[in-house]
Amino acid sequence: MYEFFLYYEKNTNYSKRLEAIESLLKQINKKWGAKYTLKEKSSLTFNEIQKLKSDIREISPQTRGKVVSSKNYILPLSRKKNPNLTNTPILVLFKNGIAIDVHPHLLGTTYFGIESTLERMMKYGPQEYVTARGLLEDPIIKILADNPSILEDGLKFVGINVDTDVGVIDLLFQDKEERPVVVEVETSAGENSVSQVCRLAAGYSMKNNIPLSMIRKVIVCQKFEGNLNKTCQGASVELYQMVTKKMI
Repeated sequence: MYEFFLYYEKNTNYSKRLEAIESLLKQINKKWGAKYTLKEKSSLTFNEIQKLKSDIREISPQTRGKVVSSKNYILPLSRKKNPNLTNTPILVLFKNGIAIDVHPHLLGTTYFGIESTLERMMKYGPQEYVTARGLLEDPIIKILADNPSILEDGLKFVGINVDTDVGVIDLLFQDKEERPVVVEVETSAGENSVSQVCRLAAGYSMKNNIPLSMIRKVIVCQKFEGNLNKTCQGASVELYQMVTKKMI
């Protein structure tokens, strides 16, 4: 049994995000049956705050990565290791009453935000996400971020997990003609992947006042379903499949 607890503070600089986060939690509850509870900071007792700190600390470091804030990242715990609710909401995932994950967190060089994680859980479900997280998609993202030329000569890395008003872009590049390249990385790509990358490109276009026609849309996957290549062609989406080749 999976259950989410979202801790937050009212009237903060992230207040506008809370509606979208709760909407995703409702969708996950409806589709996958995972319950959720909202907890506002002013309603928390001393013991509940101590339990939150304990729950975060007891999550495996291999799962939660870094959770103490630094100059570069806003994370669940402040530098004094208290809940950092003034600066970020905190999402804790429980399985059978035991805390197994917390967001946001930094694992290696990858920042796992709340919205981007919930979007992936919507696609795969909490069980599949917890099982498979990081086995394929995140290494591919890291490899492509470090070596953009794998996709195309002259491609420049711009950002990873780039926020838009409609979701989070896995990878953002710029090509030789200075056109933004929005990349969605999937283990197994389907029709939803095309909709997702188109939506993210539109969100990036609106947020940065760039004509949508100037933005390239790319899906990188290990495998794809059905006639996805034809769907991509009709939607002006570029499709890349990662393959392995035996050399010896």
